[in-house]
Amino acid sequence: MSAPKQVAIISYGTGNIASLHEAFLAIGARCRPARVSADLVGADAVVLPGVGHFGSAVASLAQGGLQEVLVEQIHAGMPTLGICLGFQLLTFSSEEAPASPGLGLLPLRTERIRPFDTTRQKVPQLGWNSLVNLADPPPRLLLGIDQDRQLFYFANAYAVAPTAAFDGVSAYYNHCRGWLGLVEHGNIHGVQFHPEKSRSQGLQLLRNFLAIA
Repeated sequence: MSAPKQVAIISYGTGNIASLHEAFLAIGARCRPARVSADLVGADAVVLPGVGHFGSAVASLAQGGLQEVLVEQIHAGMPTLGICLGFQLLTFSSEEAPASPGLGLLPLRTERIRPFDTTRQKVPQLGWNSLVNLADPPPRLLLGIDQDRQLFYFANAYAVAPTAAFDGVSAYYNHCRGWLGLVEHGNIHGVQFHPEKSRSQGLQLLRNFLAIA
């Protein structure tokens, strides 16, 4: 029997680490918060959690040398999952904090959701939404999740915009327009939704990530 995967959950003071920790424990992983670069030693995978402000999270990552070492390890092949805000941090920039550059590990940008019909499409988006999975073969994160169960919990006022410059695997969701809901680019994975709040399909996605790691 293989040893449990060791998951480092980046702590920038705002993420939903407790619920993520419980979700990973439920699927047999071991977790620890990563606040300084030394906390990444021995990790099999790293997760950037959601919830919080883009600028504050960037500033927190820059403290204590965590950002530099994190980027180095991701470039070296560390399996990485960004969730909601964590996904946005992997992009070049966000309209939430234009003066704070993102990690730039994905050739994407984060924009404010501006619905055309504010009576029908609220900001922030809070609740369940379906993915539109056009990839063939499907994203590895979605293996074992039937198309009619690719329904996940979202909580976001900012979203990652699709672009022709991105050559990875992706799935979309619609909220006034199409946005990137899930991406895979080598060892880097991002989801705009919260798998830890998305019932059994969310746990299956986390299992798939650990299998990749």
